[in-house]
Amino acid sequence: MKKKKYLGIGLLFVCCFLAGRTAGKLQAAFVPAAQMTVEEAKLAVIIDDFGYNGAGTAEMLALDIPFTAAVLPFSSHTAENAAQAAEAGKEVIIHMPMESLTGKPEWVGDGAVCRGMSAAEVRQCMEAAYCAVPQAAGVNNHMGSAVMEDANTLGCVLDVVREKGGVFVDSVTTAESKCGTLAGEKGVPLLERDVFLDSTTEKSVVEERLREAADIAKTKGSAVAIGHVGPEGGVLTAQVLAEMAPELEKEGIRFVTVSELAGSH
Repeated sequence: MKKKKYLGIGLLFVCCFLAGRTAGKLQAAFVPAAQMTVEEAKLAVIIDDFGYNGAGTAEMLALDIPFTAAVLPFSSHTAENAAQAAEAGKEVIIHMPMESLTGKPEWVGDGAVCRGMSAAEVRQCMEAAYCAVPQAAGVNNHMGSAVMEDANTLGCVLDVVREKGGVFVDSVTTAESKCGTLAGEKGVPLLERDVFLDSTTEKSVVEERLREAADIAKTKGSAVAIGHVGPEGGVLTAQVLAEMAPELEKEGIRFVTVSELAGSH
């Protein structure tokens, strides 16, 4: 009887031990979905509207993170702001004015690419923009919903970007953009905006949007966020970036330029 009793206790101990080891393995293997992240989360921040010394220009250029400065090519301080950005170690692209479906024509600015232009006229606009911003590593659209929906005009824009060896960033000012298809056909490296950071006076809103961009980067591996100098963002957006960047970097976010992100895709 004693042997049977001890044998039973021994079997019970072994079963409990094995069950505990199995449960431990299962517990270790299970990671809540909210905690799962990709190996490397890259966040490319583009700051639009350099070119007229808008509010926050100095504050943005003083930021200790990589970002891409999108410079309006035909503005009052285009050359100055592009040079300042390059000297500050920031990447520079052209913030190309393009015809919009909505808004006032003057909001688009001078030298805009418009529907109905011939291929030669579009090329003339693009070449002039590259001459004005010789540091440019690529282009993104300033407004431009009408052009982004027009395959003929947009195709002419992308032809020049391809020849210059640059990247195109679709600011996604329309859900009907033809850029994804055309860029693929023409072999132009393409990125698309995920989040607009500002156009608000509420600091908490900018913080929430930057957090949203970081979360997208953690989920997808990368994200593109667009902010602004001037009344659309300026000092407020620079302040939020300065305050939140160290925290986000500790979480595994790596700030990169547009060219770096395009090159990794």
